[in-house]
Amino acid sequence: MASSIAMTANFENDVQTRGIHLICYQAWTERDPVGRRLFSVYDSNQYREHVLTFGGIGIFDEKSEASAVNYTAPVEGYLSTFTHTVFGKGIRISMEQWSDDLYGVMEDSPAELGQAAYATEETTLSNHFNNGFDSSFTSVDGKELFATDHVREDGAAYANELTTSADLSSSSLEQALIDFRNFRTGGGRRLQIQPETLLVAPDNQFNASRILDSTHRPEDDTNAVQPINDLGLKMEVWDYLTDSDAWFIMAAKSNHKLVLYERESFTTSDVFDFDTGDLKFKGTFRQSSGWGDPRGVFGSPGA
Repeated sequence: MASSIAMTANFENDVQTRGIHLICYQAWTERDPVGRRLFSVYDSNQYREHVLTFGGIGIFDEKSEASAVNYTAPVEGYLSTFTHTVFGKGIRISMEQWSDDLYGVMEDSPAELGQAAYATEETTLSNHFNNGFDSSFTSVDGKELFATDHVREDGAAYANELTTSADLSSSSLEQALIDFRNFRTGGGRRLQIQPETLLVAPDNQFNASRILDSTHRPEDDTNAVQPINDLGLKMEVWDYLTDSDAWFIMAAKSNHKLVLYERESFTTSDVFDFDTGDLKFKGTFRQSSGWGDPRGVFGSPGA
Protein backbone atom coordinates (compact mmCIF):
# COMPACT_ATOMS: atom_id res chain seq x y z
CA MET A 1 0.00 0.00 0.00
CA ALA A 2 1.34 3.42 -0.91
CA SER A 3 2.60 5.70 1.83
CA SER A 4 0.61 8.80 2.66
CA ILE A 5 2.27 12.10 1.78
CA ALA A 6 2.24 15.08 4.11
CA MET A 7 1.65 18.05 1.82
CA THR A 8 1.57 21.80 2.39
CA ALA A 9 -2.12 21.94 1.53
CA ASN A 10 -2.88 19.53 4.37
CA PHE A 11 -0.98 21.58 6.98
CA GLU A 12 -1.94 25.15 6.18
CA ASN A 13 -1.68 26.39 9.77
CA ASP A 14 1.75 24.84 10.18
CA VAL A 15 3.25 26.78 7.29
CA GLN A 16 1.22 30.00 7.39
CA THR A 17 0.57 30.82 11.06
CA ARG A 18 3.14 32.09 13.54
CA GLY A 19 2.99 32.43 17.31
CA ILE A 20 1.41 29.08 18.13
CA HIS A 21 2.72 28.04 21.55
CA LEU A 22 2.49 24.29 21.02
CA ILE A 23 1.43 21.93 18.28
CA CYS A 24 -0.02 18.85 19.94
CA TYR A 25 1.46 16.25 17.64
CA GLN A 26 3.93 14.47 19.89
CA ALA A 27 2.93 16.15 23.14
CA TRP A 28 2.32 12.89 24.96
CA THR A 29 4.13 9.62 25.52
CA GLU A 30 2.90 6.10 24.85
CA ARG A 31 2.00 3.97 27.86
CA ASP A 32 4.37 1.30 29.07
CA PRO A 33 3.82 -1.87 26.99
CA VAL A 34 2.00 -4.57 28.96
CA GLY A 35 2.36 -7.39 26.46
CA ARG A 36 6.06 -7.97 27.07
CA ARG A 37 5.44 -8.25 30.79
CA LEU A 38 2.93 -11.04 30.19
CA PHE A 39 4.53 -12.97 27.33
CA SER A 40 7.88 -14.73 27.41
CA VAL A 41 10.05 -12.94 24.85
CA TYR A 42 12.69 -14.83 22.88
CA ASP A 43 15.09 -13.76 20.16
CA SER A 44 14.87 -15.71 16.93
CA ASN A 45 17.46 -16.22 14.19
CA GLN A 46 15.34 -18.20 11.75
CA TYR A 47 12.19 -17.65 9.75
CA ARG A 48 9.97 -19.66 12.09
CA GLU A 49 10.05 -21.22 15.56
CA HIS A 50 8.48 -24.31 17.11
CA VAL A 51 7.16 -25.21 20.56
CA LEU A 52 6.71 -28.89 21.42
CA THR A 53 4.90 -30.08 24.54
CA PHE A 54 5.97 -33.18 26.45
CA GLY A 55 3.46 -35.63 27.85
CA GLY A 56 5.33 -36.55 31.02
CA ILE A 57 5.51 -39.88 32.85
CA GLY A 58 3.10 -39.38 35.74
CA ILE A 59 4.27 -40.40 39.23
CA PHE A 60 6.56 -43.20 40.38
CA ASP A 61 5.37 -46.78 40.84
CA GLU A 62 5.95 -48.78 43.98
CA LYS A 63 8.89 -51.17 43.57
CA SER A 64 9.11 -54.36 45.56
CA GLU A 65 12.41 -55.89 46.65
CA ALA A 66 14.54 -57.32 43.83
CA SER A 67 11.98 -56.35 41.19
CA ALA A 68 12.78 -54.27 38.11
CA VAL A 69 11.84 -50.65 37.73
CA ASN A 70 8.93 -50.03 35.37
CA TYR A 71 9.89 -48.06 32.27
CA THR A 72 7.50 -45.69 30.56
CA ALA A 73 7.98 -44.29 27.08
CA PRO A 74 7.56 -40.50 27.14
CA VAL A 75 4.63 -39.21 25.10
CA GLU A 76 5.34 -36.56 22.51
CA GLY A 77 2.83 -33.74 22.76
CA TYR A 78 1.66 -30.95 20.49
CA LEU A 79 3.84 -29.08 18.01
CA SER A 80 3.13 -25.37 17.52
CA THR A 81 4.70 -23.45 14.66
CA PHE A 82 5.31 -19.70 14.79
CA THR A 83 6.03 -18.13 11.39
CA HIS A 84 7.27 -14.58 11.67
CA THR A 85 5.34 -11.67 10.18
CA VAL A 86 6.82 -8.40 8.96
CA PHE A 87 5.03 -5.27 10.17
CA GLY A 88 5.79 -1.95 8.52
CA LYS A 89 4.61 1.59 7.92
CA GLY A 90 5.99 4.64 6.15
CA ILE A 91 5.59 8.41 6.17
CA ARG A 92 6.37 10.55 3.13
CA ILE A 93 6.78 14.32 3.44
CA SER A 94 6.87 16.60 0.45
CA MET A 95 9.89 18.81 -0.16
CA GLU A 96 7.75 21.93 0.17
CA GLN A 97 6.20 20.83 3.46
CA TRP A 98 9.60 20.05 4.95
CA SER A 99 11.02 23.41 3.85
CA ASP A 100 8.04 25.49 5.02
CA ASP A 101 7.49 23.77 8.37
CA LEU A 102 7.50 26.45 11.10
CA TYR A 103 7.00 24.36 14.22
CA GLY A 104 9.08 21.21 13.78
CA VAL A 105 6.06 19.01 13.19
CA MET A 106 7.69 17.22 10.29
CA GLU A 107 10.87 16.58 12.28
CA ASP A 108 8.72 14.91 14.94
CA SER A 109 7.02 12.64 12.39
CA PRO A 110 9.50 9.73 12.71
CA ALA A 111 8.63 9.45 16.42
CA GLU A 112 5.10 8.62 15.37
CA LEU A 113 6.42 5.49 13.68
CA GLY A 114 7.85 4.28 16.98
CA GLN A 115 4.62 4.86 18.84
CA ALA A 116 2.64 3.12 16.09
CA ALA A 117 5.02 0.14 16.25
CA TYR A 118 4.49 -0.27 20.00
CA ALA A 119 0.72 0.03 19.55
CA THR A 120 0.84 -2.61 16.81
CA GLU A 121 2.67 -5.06 19.06
CA GLU A 122 0.28 -4.41 21.95
CA THR A 123 -2.70 -4.95 19.66
CA THR A 124 -1.27 -8.16 18.23
CA LEU A 125 -0.44 -9.64 21.63
CA SER A 126 -3.71 -8.60 23.28
CA ASN A 127 -5.70 -10.16 20.44
CA HIS A 128 -4.64 -13.59 21.66
CA PHE A 129 -6.79 -12.79 24.70
CA ASN A 130 -9.46 -10.85 22.81
CA ASN A 131 -9.96 -13.86 20.51
CA GLY A 132 -9.25 -16.37 23.26
CA PHE A 133 -12.84 -17.64 23.48
CA ASP A 134 -13.45 -17.70 19.73
CA SER A 135 -13.31 -21.16 18.13
CA SER A 136 -12.13 -19.53 14.90
CA PHE A 137 -8.73 -18.92 16.54
CA THR A 138 -7.30 -22.30 17.48
CA SER A 139 -3.91 -23.88 18.07
CA VAL A 140 -2.11 -26.99 19.36
CA ASP A 141 -5.03 -29.25 20.39
CA GLY A 142 -7.53 -27.71 17.95
CA LYS A 143 -9.09 -25.54 20.64
CA GLU A 144 -9.11 -21.82 21.28
CA LEU A 145 -6.82 -20.50 24.02
CA PHE A 146 -9.52 -20.72 26.72
CA ALA A 147 -11.79 -23.78 26.65
CA THR A 148 -13.50 -26.28 28.93
CA ASP A 149 -12.44 -29.25 26.79
CA HIS A 150 -8.73 -28.99 26.06
CA VAL A 151 -7.04 -32.33 25.41
CA ARG A 152 -3.89 -33.44 27.21
CA GLU A 153 -1.15 -35.45 25.54
CA ASP A 154 -2.55 -38.65 27.10
CA GLY A 155 -6.03 -37.93 25.73
CA ALA A 156 -7.60 -36.75 28.98
CA ALA A 157 -9.62 -33.52 28.98
CA TYR A 158 -8.94 -30.44 31.08
CA ALA A 159 -10.26 -26.89 31.35
CA ASN A 160 -8.75 -23.45 31.59
CA GLU A 161 -12.13 -21.72 31.50
CA LEU A 162 -14.99 -21.71 33.99
CA THR A 163 -17.66 -24.33 33.30
CA THR A 164 -20.24 -21.56 33.54
CA SER A 165 -19.05 -18.18 32.31
CA ALA A 166 -19.24 -15.49 34.98
CA ASP A 167 -18.36 -11.86 35.54
CA LEU A 168 -15.51 -11.12 37.89
CA SER A 169 -16.53 -11.45 41.53
CA SER A 170 -15.10 -12.96 44.69
CA SER A 171 -16.99 -16.22 44.15
CA SER A 172 -16.13 -16.60 40.45
CA LEU A 173 -12.48 -15.77 41.09
CA GLU A 174 -12.36 -18.29 43.94
CA GLN A 175 -13.70 -21.02 41.65
CA ALA A 176 -11.24 -20.09 38.92
CA LEU A 177 -8.35 -20.25 41.40
CA ILE A 178 -9.48 -23.71 42.53
CA ASP A 179 -9.70 -24.91 38.92
CA PHE A 180 -6.34 -23.29 38.13
CA ARG A 181 -4.59 -25.49 40.69
CA ASN A 182 -5.78 -28.63 38.87
CA PHE A 183 -3.51 -28.31 35.83
CA ARG A 184 -1.73 -31.60 35.14
CA THR A 185 0.93 -32.95 32.79
CA GLY A 186 0.11 -35.28 29.92
CA GLY A 187 1.08 -38.07 32.30
CA GLY A 188 -1.48 -37.01 34.89
CA ARG A 189 0.93 -35.52 37.41
CA ARG A 190 -0.13 -32.28 39.12
CA LEU A 191 1.82 -29.28 37.89
CA GLN A 192 1.24 -27.20 41.04
CA ILE A 193 1.38 -23.96 39.05
CA GLN A 194 0.79 -20.92 41.23
CA PRO A 195 -1.50 -18.13 39.99
CA GLU A 196 0.29 -14.80 39.94
CA THR A 197 -1.60 -12.17 37.91
CA LEU A 198 -5.23 -11.11 37.53
CA LEU A 199 -5.50 -9.50 34.10
CA VAL A 200 -8.44 -7.18 33.38
CA ALA A 201 -9.61 -4.48 30.99
CA PRO A 202 -9.74 -0.84 32.23
CA ASP A 203 -13.50 -1.10 32.82
CA ASN A 204 -12.92 -3.87 35.36
CA GLN A 205 -9.93 -2.48 37.24
CA PHE A 206 -11.81 -0.95 40.17
CA ASN A 207 -13.89 -4.08 40.68
CA ALA A 208 -10.69 -6.15 40.57
CA SER A 209 -8.97 -3.82 43.03
CA ARG A 210 -11.83 -4.08 45.53
CA ILE A 211 -11.67 -7.89 45.34
CA LEU A 212 -7.90 -8.15 45.68
CA ASP A 213 -7.34 -5.43 48.27
CA SER A 214 -10.33 -5.87 50.57
CA THR A 215 -9.80 -7.76 53.81
CA HIS A 216 -13.54 -8.57 53.84
CA ARG A 217 -15.84 -9.60 51.03
CA PRO A 218 -16.87 -6.44 49.15
CA GLU A 219 -20.10 -7.86 47.65
CA ASP A 220 -22.11 -8.21 50.88
CA ASP A 221 -22.45 -6.90 54.43
CA THR A 222 -21.79 -10.16 56.30
CA ASN A 223 -18.31 -9.03 57.36
CA ALA A 224 -16.97 -12.33 56.04
CA VAL A 225 -13.20 -12.58 55.56
CA GLN A 226 -11.89 -12.15 52.01
CA PRO A 227 -9.36 -15.03 51.66
CA ILE A 228 -8.24 -13.92 48.18
CA ASN A 229 -6.48 -11.02 49.86
CA ASP A 230 -3.85 -13.40 51.26
CA LEU A 231 -2.91 -15.04 47.94
CA GLY A 232 -0.69 -12.25 46.70
CA LEU A 233 -2.34 -11.89 43.30
CA LYS A 234 -1.23 -8.77 41.47
CA MET A 235 -3.53 -6.89 39.11
CA GLU A 236 -2.53 -6.00 35.55
CA VAL A 237 -4.73 -3.62 33.57
CA TRP A 238 -4.36 -3.81 29.79
CA ASP A 239 -5.87 -0.99 27.75
CA TYR A 240 -5.87 -3.14 24.63
CA LEU A 241 -8.34 -5.71 25.97
CA THR A 242 -11.58 -5.14 24.06
CA ASP A 243 -14.10 -7.04 26.21
CA SER A 244 -14.79 -5.13 29.42
CA ASP A 245 -16.26 -8.24 31.10
CA ALA A 246 -13.50 -10.71 30.28
CA TRP A 247 -10.85 -11.46 32.91
CA PHE A 248 -7.89 -13.78 33.13
CA ILE A 249 -5.54 -15.45 35.62
CA MET A 250 -1.93 -16.08 34.69
CA ALA A 251 0.98 -17.93 36.23
CA ALA A 252 4.50 -16.51 36.14
CA LYS A 253 6.01 -16.40 32.66
CA SER A 254 8.20 -19.39 33.49
CA ASN A 255 5.05 -21.45 34.06
CA HIS A 256 3.06 -20.73 30.92
CA LYS A 257 3.72 -20.90 27.19
CA LEU A 258 2.51 -17.55 25.90
CA VAL A 259 5.43 -16.57 23.71
CA LEU A 260 6.67 -13.69 21.60
CA TYR A 261 9.47 -14.44 19.15
CA GLU A 262 11.34 -11.38 17.96
CA ARG A 263 13.08 -12.01 14.65
CA GLU A 264 13.94 -8.39 13.92
CA SER A 265 13.41 -5.56 16.38
CA PHE A 266 11.88 -2.24 15.37
CA THR A 267 14.17 -0.27 13.06
CA THR A 268 13.75 2.88 11.00
CA SER A 269 15.35 4.25 7.88
CA ASP A 270 14.94 7.34 5.73
CA VAL A 271 15.80 8.41 2.20
CA PHE A 272 15.29 11.38 -0.11
CA ASP A 273 13.41 10.76 -3.32
CA PHE A 274 15.73 12.20 -6.00
CA ASP A 275 12.99 13.05 -8.49
CA THR A 276 10.52 14.76 -6.14
CA GLY A 277 12.76 15.91 -3.29
CA ASP A 278 10.35 14.24 -0.85
CA LEU A 279 11.63 12.69 2.36
CA LYS A 280 10.48 9.17 3.20
CA PHE A 281 10.63 7.55 6.64
CA LYS A 282 10.04 3.83 7.12
CA GLY A 283 9.74 1.62 10.17
CA THR A 284 9.60 -2.19 10.25
CA PHE A 285 9.80 -5.07 12.70
CA ARG A 286 9.37 -8.82 12.39
CA GLN A 287 7.95 -11.17 14.99
CA SER A 288 5.45 -13.90 15.81
CA SER A 289 3.46 -14.69 18.92
CA GLY A 290 0.91 -17.08 20.35
CA TRP A 291 0.80 -19.99 22.74
CA GLY A 292 2.38 -23.41 22.73
CA ASP A 293 0.33 -24.77 25.64
CA PRO A 294 -2.89 -23.43 27.25
CA ARG A 295 -1.91 -24.57 30.74
CA GLY A 296 -0.80 -21.78 33.05
CA VAL A 297 -3.48 -19.33 31.92
CA PHE A 298 -7.18 -19.28 32.79
CA GLY A 299 -10.01 -17.05 31.63
CA SER A 300 -13.67 -16.14 31.64
CA PRO A 301 -15.46 -14.08 28.97
CA GLY A 302 -17.86 -12.74 31.59
CA ALA A 303 -21.52 -13.61 31.95
